[in-house]
Amino acid sequence: VAVAAAAAAGVAAWWYFSQGKPKGPQRVAILDAGAQYGKLIDRRVRELNVESEVVPLDTPPSKLKGKYGAIIISGGPGSCYAADAPAFDPAVLEMGIPVLGVCYGYQLLNHVCGGKVEKAEKREDKQETIEIEPKSALYKGLGRSQTVLLTHGDA
Repeated sequence: VAVAAAAAAGVAAWWYFSQGKPKGPQRVAILDAGAQYGKLIDRRVRELNVESEVVPLDTPPSKLKGKYGAIIISGGPGSCYAADAPAFDPAVLEMGIPVLGVCYGYQLLNHVCGGKVEKAEKREDKQETIEIEPKSALYKGLGRSQTVLLTHGDA
């Protein structure tokens, strides 16, 4: 969530289909894929003094364009391979603004763009400590060791 909040705040970072600070309004749309922690993402973005709004995952690009400078696609309980998988309009990726996927949101972006998402042997619901490369612009201002939450069945 710290990474999502930092990226949404305009930290020079690698984003999917874009690089750098958000273009347009300094507002972030959080496309809700059913994340139990969606409000936490929203709060973290707001704590960085960036206005954010949680909207349905299937919000049409026409309702997002010009209103937001970046998009975060939240996590969620689904699998991108499920018949009833929550989905977004891929035209969102053609809006010319940064899009960041968190957990299921990242898996969904990967799947929509032709990447490979696999079913995990077993579901992971735990906290884990990871080591990051703090020199990366994406992690600017974060410590090398980060505690993250894993809640997924795909990888």
